[in-house]
Amino acid sequence: MDEKLPESVDVVVLGTGLPEAILASACARAGLSVLHLDRNEYYGSDWSSFTMTMIHEVEENKVPKLSEEEVSKLSAHLSESEKLVELGNREIIENIQRTWIPRESDDVPMKEKLEKMGQMRRFSIDLVPKILVSKGNMVQTLCDSQVSHYAEFKLVNRQLCPTQDKNSENPKILLNPVPCSKGEIFQSNVLSILEKRALMKFITFCTQWSTKPTEEGRELLGEYSDRPFSEFLAQMGVTETLQSFIINTIGILQPNPTAMSGMLASCEFMDSVGHFGPSPFLFPLYGCGELSQCFCRLAAVFGSLYCLGRPVQAMVKENDRITAIIANNERINCRHVVMSPRFVPEDVPIQNVQKIERVVFATDKSIKEVEKEHLTLLNLASLRPNSTISRLIEIGFEACTAPKGHFLVHATGTQGDEKSVESLAEQIFEESQVSPYWKMSFTANSMKFDPEGAELGSNVVVAPPVDANIHYSSVIEECRKLFCSTWPDLDFLPRAIKNEEDDSEEKEASESSETA
Repeated sequence: MDEKLPESVDVVVLGTGLPEAILASACARAGLSVLHLDRNEYYGSDWSSFTMTMIHEVEENKVPKLSEEEVSKLSAHLSESEKLVELGNREIIENIQRTWIPRESDDVPMKEKLEKMGQMRRFSIDLVPKILVSKGNMVQTLCDSQVSHYAEFKLVNRQLCPTQDKNSENPKILLNPVPCSKGEIFQSNVLSILEKRALMKFITFCTQWSTKPTEEGRELLGEYSDRPFSEFLAQMGVTETLQSFIINTIGILQPNPTAMSGMLASCEFMDSVGHFGPSPFLFPLYGCGELSQCFCRLAAVFGSLYCLGRPVQAMVKENDRITAIIANNERINCRHVVMSPRFVPEDVPIQNVQKIERVVFATDKSIKEVEKEHLTLLNLASLRPNSTISRLIEIGFEACTAPKGHFLVHATGTQGDEKSVESLAEQIFEESQVSPYWKMSFTANSMKFDPEGAELGSNVVVAPPVDANIHYSSVIEECRKLFCSTWPDLDFLPRAIKNEEDDSEEKEASESSETA
């Protein structure tokens, strides 16, 4: 029997994706009463992570449109001045295809082998794989709010620069390790001595440049400020090989950079190196879907009520405001509604849709094998000239996302190039002699709506959509802006004040977790 929901709350949050979870935790932390609902039985919505045994649930979250009989029943919850607004079920994840790939080298099919060993549940497959910048705003928020207490992270300890071998009749993709720290630069066998000196000179310039005010920094770049970063590097005497390394490296943070945006990204990159280790990037253990649950956990600590698998049917509108939502035929009055783009009513016009190409492979060999397993990152944009964002992430046992000896390879890119990220990944596999045994491909729709194009309600907040960015900076900043514009008198996830009671509770929680 379903528990009865509260009759009234300050905020109803629909969907448990990362942006909704961030906003729910910010509201609860600020002292607002929050009811957090999701139609799904799992946390994360379109930002979730799945095992191989659960991945089919991505395809099973479609909700039929309300029938006339259902609308009539729900209308019993309305007063004379109110009207019913049916919630949408937008297709964020679509065109899903999953397949096991037979291999001649397998005596026993890999699916059968994994099932027999009980390892299908050891995979954690992200719908939206991203990384965290060590000194970025997301890590700062995680630490300030103490959400970081609920998560663990690993360094992305290998970044590869893909270049095409021009000396070959059939150009092959060469994968060269990118040196991040000074020690790695001097140990690199890819860069010449002159290139190493030029790189150190560039790093010194970036360090000095980062201390200047924005306008003064722009003046130092002179006429190159708004021109391509490659032109600025060329006039500094940087070789093509070194340009490729620098632009591929910071292109992860800033695609197609100008001299100004390239310098800002370079400074952010270098500022993060050494903060937690020799790499500037982090990845959450067990997959990126963990972050949604971590923010939900913080919200629950501050009183947010959670209810998964609850049918959320409609909103109640009076004049220009939403006064309630109806879930499982119960009316819950509220002052504000925060919703995932998936819930936006169908009559609200879409302002813009970015199609994100996603493909995930499972393999039992790394794309660049060495003795120690790595968390690997590649920027593929240089191999897809017409696409601003193209990347590949390889993670495995070290990130707790696959059984030992197995890897998940995530390829992500914006659509619009003749060469897909899937075909690029397959080319890399072929040249690395890697044979994937499982593949899943789909399209993620990053939807932005025109709130003025339909009467959505002045007290409705639509959370940021999934996006193609590799890091979380835009997500956390958009959530901050939405929160501050909706509740201008409240603080967004302020720094937590530690006390002895908190330390005691944390110790008890840790001990009980270990016991469990």
